[in-house]
Amino acid sequence: MSISTQITIFLGALALVWPFIGALLVAVVSVDRSRLWALWVAVFGCFLTCLAFMCPTSERSVSGNIIAMWQDDSVQRAGRVLLSFGLLLTVLENLPLLNRGIRSLPHVSTALSGVACVAQDPVMGVGILVIELAWGVGVFAWRAGQALAGWNLMRTRLVGVFLVFCSLTLPKGTFVTGLTLACGVVALAGLAPFGRSESEEKKQMFLLLPLATATLLLAMRLRVFGGEAFSLTLVTAGIISVGITSCVGWRTEPHLLRTFPLALGFIAVGVQADVAALLFLSGWCCASGALFDDGRDQGHDREWAVRALACFPPNAPFVGCLLLLSIVPDWSWSIATLIVVGLLLVVMQGVSDQKSILLTWPEEAAGKLACFLLMAMSFLVPLAMMLGAF
Repeated sequence: MSISTQITIFLGALALVWPFIGALLVAVVSVDRSRLWALWVAVFGCFLTCLAFMCPTSERSVSGNIIAMWQDDSVQRAGRVLLSFGLLLTVLENLPLLNRGIRSLPHVSTALSGVACVAQDPVMGVGILVIELAWGVGVFAWRAGQALAGWNLMRTRLVGVFLVFCSLTLPKGTFVTGLTLACGVVALAGLAPFGRSESEEKKQMFLLLPLATATLLLAMRLRVFGGEAFSLTLVTAGIISVGITSCVGWRTEPHLLRTFPLALGFIAVGVQADVAALLFLSGWCCASGALFDDGRDQGHDREWAVRALACFPPNAPFVGCLLLLSIVPDWSWSIATLIVVGLLLVVMQGVSDQKSILLTWPEEAAGKLACFLLMAMSFLVPLAMMLGAF
């Protein structure tokens, strides 16, 4: 094995374990210094994952087989980059927290999600997500009087975990297997109507953002196990979620808009438009947490997040819609029509508000970084597709 390959393997491994190291550092420092340390840890993690994306690790063995060490394909590597930038945005959006467990939770969740995505068997990846879920619920429910909050957070995801592991006992590729597996994945990700309709605390997104991101990335690898029924069920679940968002109205139920990119992402996974799913995933990672009102930004303008999640141009989810709609008609014209109608109804809700149709630039640092990432991806991802990176 050459020196360059060894260095690349080391960087790939460091990118995986670094968030664990960062979680430990953030937990042990004082409250006043915790946010600064968390920022430096997150920035270095973004640098490492970007290196892992540009320098994938693979080595040809003597027998001629390709042994993939820390990556599956370019979409999976880019998804792990989104995980790291989602961590950075989470740190930027939040003030220092007194509780050490909650303070380190986004780093632990990101680390476990990254490990789940590179597991050799996607079933093992789902098992790692169960560990991530249990750790997050344990952190939230550890304090006195928080058991009910932990149960409310865990109950829907437990249904998803149960369905996923039940599907593993069934024959591979059958209709029942694909249906059960897809329903489990959708419930684990928290897609509407499986998501919580009641008010959620913002810090719960420390767990939900990386968990849903990793679930969507793992769904791409589970297609082989679930077969055609798995893909069809994902598309159906995504269309139902889009329909709920467009009919119920996300102005009165903001949680529906937060899950809107996930719904489109699952549709994209179902029709094997993985790059489009990646673009929707960028909206989920960069803008979902910004819609929470944490009590200190009263009157603050977060319309940039609304624009991103509602697939307004020039953000990456808008380009994802264009890419998805260029592929879906080959799969089914009726499904393409339903998606277009749902998208138009969601966009019309945003157009009805004058502030939403204006191209707003946020004042906070997290919003500026998120807007830059979303606009950059809308240009870089199509360019990378033309150059053969995806």
